[in-house]
Parts: sequence; structure tokens; C-alpha cells
Amino acid sequence: MPMNRRFKLPAALVFGSLLVFFTFCSSRDDNKAILMKVKSIRGSAESGEMILVLREDQGDRILPLSVGGEQALAIHLGQQHVTTPRPMTHDLIVNIFKSLTIEVERITITELKGGTYYAEIVLQNGSKTYRIDARPSDAIALSLRVDAPIYAMPNLLMEFSEEPEASNAFSSQTEAESWGMTVQAITPALAEFFGEKEGVLISSVWEESPAENSGLQAGDILLQIEQSRIHNVTEFLAALALHDSSNSLRLEYWRDGQKAQATMQK
Repeated sequence: MPMNRRFKLPAALVFGSLLVFFTFCSSRDDNKAILMKVKSIRGSAESGEMILVLREDQGDRILPLSVGGEQALAIHLGQQHVTTPRPMTHDLIVNIFKSLTIEVERITITELKGGTYYAEIVLQNGSKTYRIDARPSDAIALSLRVDAPIYAMPNLLMEFSEEPEASNAFSSQTEAESWGMTVQAITPALAEFFGEKEGVLISSVWEESPAENSGLQAGDILLQIEQSRIHNVTEFLAALALHDSSNSLRLEYWRDGQKAQATMQK
């Protein structure tokens, strides 16, 4: 049986391979680009028909982009800083960049050509700057994981009148402020990705909160609070209300394919 072996490649070779994988694009006038924020991901997570809406940071213009279901999920997880059991493609790229001391300076949606949007990722490696051609969805998913700014050229933006009519692709989030965490329902797309259909997804954990101190992490799936099984956000809120006067809560959650227990204390 062949054995898996690890080979240590020179950093220059790895970096060079990454640059071959992407395509260089020409330099653009960055001063004209408009700072954008991810406003929402709209559509059906089940059908895979999604619209990513970017909105001008200091204005009302928007840029709607059509993305696939997997791309939308990658953007959503990056936006919520959810840690997955194993690195996704964009997480892997971030890890490689960190090991090679490469910084993602910014990403820019550059043009619309033949019905296709183009983007570039600006990388900084020491004194050298590289502009890498990329799909907007990949560039945005990467930028969210390293907190790099998102820009778009002004000629691509449209005036905001009404957001494209579609249902939320991913469920709205619910805060448990006193315990320091945010949860959301597990949609079919999230259930397929995490391999768990019950419970609620912990999408963020606040610093120095009871949730963080108990060891909970973003990406954990909460299954039980005290004796109450949790199947959805409504049951999560009901369980918290039932123990509203409690200063500690025993929890059961799922992480990396295994169940674990924790106790939150105020």
C-alpha cells in the first residue's frame, strides 16, 4: 500500500506555483475604486440560485453579483468567521499566505465583460506587489477571512432602489447577549456542509463572554441546554427563557464529528 509522504518545497517554488495558478492582470487606478461592504446574500440556498449584494460603504449604490451555492456558503462562513472542522479552499489559501508572509492588501471588482464580472486580488510580499486575476466570489471569500477591504469600480454600481426580491439564503442570526454568543438555524446547505441536521449553529462567540470562557467556538452546533433538546432557534430561545434566572448552563454540542459538553457561567 503506498504511503502518504510530505515533501518540503522551497517557499519561492510554492509562491511561484500560486502565481501560475492565477492569472496576472494589469494595474488599475485604485484611487477611483469605491469601498464596499457585503450587505446580504439573497436567494435559495437549496436551488443554488444566489445573489450576493455589495453596498457602497459611504453611500447607497449597490453591486449585485450572481454566485453559486458553494461560493455563497464560503462567503457566508467567512463573513461570520466560522471555523470549519477542516480548512476550506479559501482557508487553505489564507494559511499558505500566512506561512509565506504574504498579505492580502485589497480586492477589487474591476469590470463587467461579456456578462461576466472580473476581480483582482492585490497581494503584498515584502516590497513586491502582485495583482492576481480572480472571480469576484473567490476574491470576496478570501478578503473576509483576512479582513481585507473590498472595492468596486464606480461604473459597475447601480443606484439602490429596492434590494432584489428573494428570500434570505441563510437564516437571520439570533443573539444571546447575556451569554455572549450568536446562533442561527441550520439550513439544508449548512446541514450538508457540517453533517448535522439538528441543533443551532453558533456563528460567533464574543470575547471574554460566558460562552467563550466555557470553550465554545464559532462553528460548534448546540444540541442541548440543560435537559432541553435544541432543534431550532425557537427551541434555543425557549430553553434560555426557561433558565433565565440561572447563572450557569450545562450544554451539549457537536464539534469535529463528536459530541462534547460544556458549562457556561456568568
